[in-house]
Amino acid sequence: MATLEKIRNRSVLLFTIIIVALLAFILGDFFNSSRTLFGPGTAAAEVAGEKIDIHEFNRRVEEQHQSMQAQGYTAIDNARLQSSVMSQMLYEALMKKELDNLGITVTDKELSKAMSGETTLPMVTQFIGQYGFQRTEDFYDLAYNPAKYQVPQEQAVQLQQAWQELEKNVAEQLKAYKFQSLFAGALVANKLDAKALFEENSTVSTIEYAKVDYSTLNDDDFKPTDEEIAAKYNDNKNRYRLNEEIRKVDYILVDIVPSEEDLNKAYAEVQEGLNILNSQEGCEGLSGNFVVNNVTNPKKAMRSESLKNMLDTMAVGKATQLSFANNTYTLIKLLGVNANQQDTIKFDFATVSVKDVAQRDSILNVLNAGGKFEDVKAENVQKDNKICLLDQGAEQVKEIFEGAVQGRYFTPDTAANATAIRLVKLNGYTAPVTTYNLAEITYSVDASTTTINNLNAKLRDFLAKNNTAEKFSEEAIKAGYNLFPAEVTPGSLSVANIENTRNAAKWALGAKVGEVSDIFDDEQGGKLLAVALKADYKDFTPASDPVLNAYLKTQVINDKKASKLIADFKGKGKTIAEYAGVMNSSIDTTEVAFGQRAISGFGMNESELAAEVANAKQGSLVGPIQTNNSVVVFQVDNVAKAGREFDFNSDAANFNRQFGGNVLGRNLYLLLLGNNKVKYNLLNFYQD
Repeated sequence: MATLEKIRNRSVLLFTIIIVALLAFILGDFFNSSRTLFGPGTAAAEVAGEKIDIHEFNRRVEEQHQSMQAQGYTAIDNARLQSSVMSQMLYEALMKKELDNLGITVTDKELSKAMSGETTLPMVTQFIGQYGFQRTEDFYDLAYNPAKYQVPQEQAVQLQQAWQELEKNVAEQLKAYKFQSLFAGALVANKLDAKALFEENSTVSTIEYAKVDYSTLNDDDFKPTDEEIAAKYNDNKNRYRLNEEIRKVDYILVDIVPSEEDLNKAYAEVQEGLNILNSQEGCEGLSGNFVVNNVTNPKKAMRSESLKNMLDTMAVGKATQLSFANNTYTLIKLLGVNANQQDTIKFDFATVSVKDVAQRDSILNVLNAGGKFEDVKAENVQKDNKICLLDQGAEQVKEIFEGAVQGRYFTPDTAANATAIRLVKLNGYTAPVTTYNLAEITYSVDASTTTINNLNAKLRDFLAKNNTAEKFSEEAIKAGYNLFPAEVTPGSLSVANIENTRNAAKWALGAKVGEVSDIFDDEQGGKLLAVALKADYKDFTPASDPVLNAYLKTQVINDKKASKLIADFKGKGKTIAEYAGVMNSSIDTTEVAFGQRAISGFGMNESELAAEVANAKQGSLVGPIQTNNSVVVFQVDNVAKAGREFDFNSDAANFNRQFGGNVLGRNLYLLLLGNNKVKYNLLNFYQD
């Protein structure tokens, strides 16, 4: 196609320009890690002469870990986190290198405009807003003139470092904006491009056809030889090139779950626990297997409908079982009921810059005399806020408003600080509600040591009897295990993204083909894992790969079926009707445009059929010819032109949507990587 030829002709330009960029929203901390070449022995990964330093990598992982914890994540798999950080840092290193090669820089004037003034970037506004400022100049003055604001030197140094980090991030984001502008223009339609695309889709041919699907013939009659499969493979070998080594494994994953004996024992202990709870006021006397958590909530805040319904019939001091799910019992004991509990507080809030206590008191006097927030130049104004006093963590809110007078402003700050004070006005409370004081008691049923030992012994016995990859895979299902395939690469930090399987991935990368691992025991994660190395692919996926081999066989079989069908039907008719009779097929119609991706009645990527239709004369019989899934005979009954004339703006936009920078950007990393390969060393820094 003309369009694809133009893309190929522009390859030098594309591979010069389309090497760098990520969406701007992830560029705030985009190039922090790969500024220099690092010393030998500390490279966690290398690509195209760029190195990822292990110390910088560990720092970034720790930052991400803390950020995820702050967002409430508790079960964080280090291997997955490390893999994510490594991918990001490889992007950053290569992209920074290309930005340097392209000579993309940021001037002091451009940086100043982005940091202050009318063109201040949103990331700057958000940053200074966290410190209670609206103007960048005020934050800068505070950081670099600390004596003026009575700021301790240690705090000033931290503020200066934060400013410098902000400047660096803004500079890198400006580089990204420049690149994106360049990237967006890397492949845009000129008049010839737009015209070619218009013409490819402006002519629609209606064809009448008869076809025979390959599925009508038996595959066993067209078995391909090894030579034919090899030839088909070699025709398109570069399609199977690998960016990194792939190790094919099969693995067995055994969940460590309680046995029936464990469950029966736990049930008995839970019943005993209920007896204890119902025989006394509190929750004392339970074994250490029970976890007690006291909560106070109105009925509307209860986490389940069954619990809400249960409250209507429960008596104070009594306990019952709420649920048993995921091997965990949940018991509920009603400890008390409060029919007049304050629920939600309503208030206004703002901050204001001050210099001393006297100024703070003056501001409060202005507001309490009827002044407005704008009269005192308040910032971060938030009116009509509501906070439930019954929520977890609301104790601090209760302390702030304890003793506050409704309708009057006050500040919970004990003294004016160097930046700003908080201004708060208590507007009142919502109507009181009935709250329930509950003891939520959970009991998790874990696999006993005996159960774990039995699971280990059974799997170990299986591995001893099936100590080759071939036997491992053949006998696993017979032995009652589920068998799964997976791929492990030098960049993998786990097997099949299963948590805490880094050691298994490390084993697979060092093992010999045909070997079987020992058991990788993760009692904390509740699983046992065993791995067998089936194959090792270096530069290309080989034709022997089961998935690829099946695909190649299908292609060869279809070619052989097509040859037979074409030979059987060629010259056997002079009209579509005659061919339909010979082929024992119906006559159908469809519409074909040269540029369309799917042809109704045939499917996707039928480029040869589209080309034949485009070149056929109206009324002429064509075929039989081979398509992806059938042999077809057709004739063009009608050729219709588009109902509109060529419009450069419209057709250029269509071209850009199909072939422009946004489309190419979807494969940005592969374009960036090119023929380079990543050398991963990360697993060398971790011991089993």
